[in-house]
Amino acid sequence: MFNIWNIIGNLAPVAKKELFYVWPFGLAAYLAGVVFIDRRNSKGAYKTLQKTTEVMVKNKTKLWLFPEGTRNKCYDKMLPFKKGAFAIAVAAQKPIIPVVFSPYYFINEKKYIFNKGHVVIQCLEPVSTEGLTADDVPELISRVHSQMEKTYKELTKEIVSSLPSDYPHPIVNM
Repeated sequence: MFNIWNIIGNLAPVAKKELFYVWPFGLAAYLAGVVFIDRRNSKGAYKTLQKTTEVMVKNKTKLWLFPEGTRNKCYDKMLPFKKGAFAIAVAAQKPIIPVVFSPYYFINEKKYIFNKGHVVIQCLEPVSTEGLTADDVPELISRVHSQMEKTYKELTKEIVSSLPSDYPHPIVNM
């Protein structure tokens, strides 16, 4: 995943504010340019994203948002998307570049550790927001969600087909 930085250039990931307090990750993330938002305060989070977008446009930096708003522990579908990322893209008239990650089947949720595994990442075609307004955001969300969920299901099948049938995880029985 970290080879992505070399390919996409200037990038500011967005993360929940709580991660800032996870030592030493939070400090390292802050110094690397991560934008922390308070997910419990949607208006404040949106204002933070608006300010970040202004800087992003000025400095030609990309904003990396996770539209589901939280880690998806479901292996057969994506969670509903939050509207903030899409509203920001429309307001800035910047394209959305959907990036889909296969499921993290190798995370041990009980022990909070990573087992051996791999993730497949697929970038989809950019989705233009040119000429769109705030009224178009719900349709834009629906369209992008549909494209990403289709790809997510394909990536899930790819991952499952590479696992042994006795792999100790529910993803194998899908």
